[in-house]
Amino acid sequence: MYTMKTFIAIQSLRPQAAPARKARFTYEHQGLARNVFSRLWHYYCALAAKRRSRRALEELSEHLLEDIGVTEEEARREAAVPFWRSRL
Repeated sequence: MYTMKTFIAIQSLRPQAAPARKARFTYEHQGLARNVFSRLWHYYCALAAKRRSRRALEELSEHLLEDIGVTEEEARREAAVPFWRSRL
């Protein structure tokens, strides 16, 4: 019969997996071009985050909107704002 010590011993003999590497989505050139692309990428990410949060706000029920202190009319008005007109 196996005991817990046996399972722990078997687990310690297994090779450990290497830590996962993070994906890099960066532009590799140096200088001004890198700065411009980096700034555009960050601007795009900020706009995309605003769009996602507005879509999530639009899907909230009236009960959840009350919990965060927003009326349904305010939420629908904010959700209707196009992402290119949002202030960052």
